[in-house]
Amino acid sequence: MNKKLRRWEHEGWVGVQHSDVLRCVAAELKARKAPTYLRVAEPGTAARRACKQVSRRAKRAARSTAAAVWDMMLPPNAALPGLSLQDNRQKIFYRSIREEKTKKLAPRASTERKLKVIREAVYDAFGRHVSNADIWNSVHVKDFLPRPAQFLWKCVHDAHKIGSFWTHIPECEDRAICTECGELEDLQHILVQCECPGRKLVWEAARALWLEREADWPEVSLGTILGCGLAEFRDTRGKIDLGARRLYRILMSESAYLIFPIIWRLRNECVIGRSGEPASNEEIENKFKFVMNQRLQMDKVLANRPRRGKRPALPQKMVLATWSGILDNELSLPKDWLREPRVLVGNRAFPPRTPYRQNNSQGIG
Repeated sequence: MNKKLRRWEHEGWVGVQHSDVLRCVAAELKARKAPTYLRVAEPGTAARRACKQVSRRAKRAARSTAAAVWDMMLPPNAALPGLSLQDNRQKIFYRSIREEKTKKLAPRASTERKLKVIREAVYDAFGRHVSNADIWNSVHVKDFLPRPAQFLWKCVHDAHKIGSFWTHIPECEDRAICTECGELEDLQHILVQCECPGRKLVWEAARALWLEREADWPEVSLGTILGCGLAEFRDTRGKIDLGARRLYRILMSESAYLIFPIIWRLRNECVIGRSGEPASNEEIENKFKFVMNQRLQMDKVLANRPRRGKRPALPQKMVLATWSGILDNELSLPKDWLREPRVLVGNRAFPPRTPYRQNNSQGIG
């Protein structure tokens, strides 16, 4: 209130969360005849501890899904300025128009169902109460690549052309049924339940890589997959383990994106181009290995590429914290292995097989 209030009022409170409540607070403060001063509590004092406790309660209340009744009565003669037409950016005007149009839109039933599933799964798996805004923000975290992020966004909106999408189209009703299981081929079935070759193998590989450095693997469900950006893991000191969180986000997003558009494409290729011959386990394993190694190489490039100034595009400490513990022959690697050209993710995720390629310098094993 003492740093951003003037800018919020100048921009008409566009893009400000809980703007209706904050505008009432600002009106109450301006209605006072005496000036109002805000003092920062000193560290280590009882006032500072009380402020932190109040802040935690406020965040918990903001994320709560229970309907709350707020007193929005404004003081008499309260002046609440709107969006200023002078010295404002075009971005603010577009955002304001979009907010007004969004208020008139009715919520999509399928999207609301997915949001509810994600909220319940995140609370059961990680003990976090999250709001719908937290879910939408988690889809766009920097740990996701653009295509997996877009895939998760469409999953939350239930925008993929699968399952019940085909039941209303004449002569296409058979596309709604899984050819392997004979059940409705919705998102839950594709990512979690289907017995098609590849789905179970990919999740077992992701679980094996995770267990190389962590003790517990959260249960894979539709809610934990779509809400993987909201996962939190604590270290022995009770602080958030940023490396484990980033690795979990990469494993979940890349595995789900691999299962849906790649392995299902392999299944379609089996029906169309292979006369019904399913994809082999080795083919699926190599796709998973390629995806994870490609992501590792990308992180190495970003860690060694400077952006503005001398700082790298991705902090090297974050790359080390993410991949340490799951690399192939890690004990023989130097401490600063970010400049080593042939550092690969470990091949312990799969049982040993007879190598079928003579030259496998780009893969694992």
